[in-house]
Amino acid sequence: MRYLTHLAACAALLAAIGVPAVAEDWRPLPVPTSDNGAMILTGPMRGFYGWHGGIIPLPQTPTEGYTRFAWADLEPREDTYDFGPIERMLAGLKPGQRLAFGVLSVDTCCSAHQGLDLPGYLLSYMPKAFWMKADPGNYGHVENVYVPDWNSPYFLDRYRKLFVALGKRYNGDPRIAWVDIRGYGNWGEGHLAGANAYHWTQFPYDDPAVNRNGAERGTLDTRFAMADAIIDAFPDTQLLAMTDDKPVLVHALKRSPRIGMRRDSWGARMFGDSLLGDLTGADAQLVLNRWRTAPFIVESYGWEKVFEVGLDGIVKQVEDYHLSAIGNGNFNVRRWNDLAADKQAALLRSGTRAGYRYMPVAVSYRTDPQVSCGLALRIDWRNDGVAPSYEAWRVHVWLTGAGATWDGRATSDLPPIQPDAQQNTLQCFDAPKLPAGQYHLSITVSATVDDRRTMPLPLVSEAGHYVLGTITVPDR
Repeated sequence: MRYLTHLAACAALLAAIGVPAVAEDWRPLPVPTSDNGAMILTGPMRGFYGWHGGIIPLPQTPTEGYTRFAWADLEPREDTYDFGPIERMLAGLKPGQRLAFGVLSVDTCCSAHQGLDLPGYLLSYMPKAFWMKADPGNYGHVENVYVPDWNSPYFLDRYRKLFVALGKRYNGDPRIAWVDIRGYGNWGEGHLAGANAYHWTQFPYDDPAVNRNGAERGTLDTRFAMADAIIDAFPDTQLLAMTDDKPVLVHALKRSPRIGMRRDSWGARMFGDSLLGDLTGADAQLVLNRWRTAPFIVESYGWEKVFEVGLDGIVKQVEDYHLSAIGNGNFNVRRWNDLAADKQAALLRSGTRAGYRYMPVAVSYRTDPQVSCGLALRIDWRNDGVAPSYEAWRVHVWLTGAGATWDGRATSDLPPIQPDAQQNTLQCFDAPKLPAGQYHLSITVSATVDDRRTMPLPLVSEAGHYVLGTITVPDR
C-alpha cells in the first residue's frame, strides 16, 4: 500500500510539472548490478563506528568516532569551560566525518584523573561525597575513585550549567553525530555497579566505613534532572538515552521521538535479558519500537562477555533489536588477528547487518519534448537493512555522454525507508538543454546537511559513483 501511495505521488508530481497523462511510457533499465561481494561495514550512522582502538580492518575510516569526556576535562575551574579536548578532536576530522561523545562523572576502572573525574572545586560543596576503592582488574587502574553527592543542589546546578555551555557551543553543529544522555552512575551508564574489585559489585553506600557521611543514591528527581539538562541543551542534535536506568530511559524517550538509545552490553546475555527490566505495557513497547524513529547504538560489553551469546547470537541481537551502529573495539583483544577466524567472521556479519542498506531495485525514465521536463528519471528503492536511516539524504544523478556531463544537475530527496519497505525518487532534467544521444547514468547519495557525508550502496561503483545503466535522449 505504501509503495502504491508513492507511485501515485510520483504521477501527481509529473502532472504538476506538465507531463500529460498520455505522455511516453516509462522505459525500464536493467536491474542495477549489485556488488554482492561488498561488505558494507561502515557508513554514516550504520555498521561500525570508531571506538576503543578500532581493531576491525574496515574498508574506510568510519564516519563517526566516539569518545567519553570526564567532567574534569571540560571545566577545570568554576565557570571556566575548556572545550579544547572537543575542539582538538573536531579539528582532526576529515571532510564528512563526525564526532560523538558523552560526559561522565565517575569511572571506576579507567579514570584519567587519578580517580577524580569531577572538577576539584566541587569537593568542598559536597560534604556527603566519598572516596572508594577502584576496580583493580582493569587497565588504567587507579586505587580510589571519588563518588559525588548526586543529590547535592550545588552539584545539580553546576551539572546543568555545564550542559548549557556545551549546548550553546555545539547544539546543531553538523560535526556532532550524537550526544549520550549519560551522567549518573559508573561511566555515566545509570547504574552503580563496577566497584570494589568485582565488576558486578555495587557502590558501597551501605558501608559506613566508606560512606561516612550518609550519602544516598541518586533520587529519581536527581536522575531526571541530569537527563533533562542534556535534553534541554541539545534540542537539535541526535541524543541517545542509556538503557540501564529504566525510569530515566522512559522519561527521555517520552521527551521526543527523535531520542534514540545506547546500550553498552552488546554480545552479553544481559543485553536482551535485562533491556526491559520490569517495564511492561506501553513503556515496554516504547522501548522496543524506538528504532523506528531513532537509532539504537551499542558497544561490546567487553571482558569475557564479548561473545557470551554465541557467534550467531551477536548477529541475532543486531537483527532482533534493529541496531544501527556498533563500536569498533572493546573486544577483549589488542589486535584483529588475536581473534579466531570464526569470531572475526561473526563480527563482520554483525557490521554488515547493522543499520540501513538502501538499494535501487528498479530504474526507469521517460522523455517528452513537449514539456520543459523532457527527461524524468524514477528510481525505486528498497531498504534491505534492519533499521532506517534517520537522516535526510539527497540523490544526485550524473549523466555522461553525447559530448556533455550533467553532473548532479538533477537531485531529489530520499526520505527514511523502513526495513523491507519501498520508496521512489523522481528527478527532472531540463531536456531542451540536454543534447540527444546516449548517456551513462550514475548516482551518488549525500547527506542533505553535509554533502561530503555519503551513503554507501551495495552497487558497482566507478570513480565514487554508482552505476545504474545507459539511457537514450531522442532528437527533438
